[in-house]
Formats: sequence, structure tokens, C-alpha cells
Amino acid sequence: MERARLLVAGQVFGVDSYESRLLDLTRSNSKIMLVPEFIVDEAIQLYMNACDVFVLPYKDITTSGAAALALSFGRPIIAPAITSFPEVITSEVGILYDTSQPNGLVSALREARTRSWSESKIFDYAHQFDWDKLGPQFAALYTKHDGRRQ
Repeated sequence: MERARLLVAGQVFGVDSYESRLLDLTRSNSKIMLVPEFIVDEAIQLYMNACDVFVLPYKDITTSGAAALALSFGRPIIAPAITSFPEVITSEVGILYDTSQPNGLVSALREARTRSWSESKIFDYAHQFDWDKLGPQFAALYTKHDGRRQ
């Protein structure tokens, strides 16, 4: 893992001390780069194309547009096995970790370094969530539901 680098990009939310803690970590470790600011649309592709694995270390979340974004760039995802992630992230497109395990995320990061990922397979997988495929399914569901009410 000597060549591994960590890039943390995006606006930091929460308590003010969190950003300070992240800045302290980057000062003491040259392998960590922090960009604690809102990432404009035009710059997203730079970060997505620079990463080998997209990490979503959430403790609590309901949905994640970031996961869909990563998949649309053909990037594998590391995420906690919570909420909808187990329904979306398969072993071909990512790694789910158990948040109750103290080193769950670290273990997932190590496993990701040993895995071989197919950008094209991940990209193809992401296409099943395109609106032109999901839209008709939603429309049929609402039509069916609306028909029951009458």
C-alpha cells in the first residue's frame, strides 16, 4: 500500500472541529489530500477519473446520489452495508462493509486493493438505473396502483 493515496473531496458538513481534524490529518500525512469545498459540476469528472475506488463512509443515510454518480463513471464503490446499499452494490461493482466491525472500512479498503475491477462492467451495470429504463417501470407501477383505487 506504499503507493496508495487518499483524496477527500467535497464540502465538509457537521461540527466545525471535523474539518479541523481532517486538516490536521493531511498536514501530518502526505498521502492524504483534502479538498474541503463544494465541487462544481465541471470539476466532478476530474475527481471521478482520478480515483480507483469511490468510498462512501456513511454512518447514516437514506439514499446516495454519490453512489449512482460513481457507478456512472465506472468506479467501484466501498460503502457500509446499510439502507439501500446492499440492494444496489453487488460484488462486481463494489464492497460492502459491516459498520459494527471496528475495522470494517479499513478491511474493505485493503480488499479493494486486491480486487480486479472492470470499468466497462460497472458502467454497464449503472445503465440499468437510467431513467429511460426505470421511467416506464415507475409509470407502470403508478398506473397499476391508480387502477386499484378506482
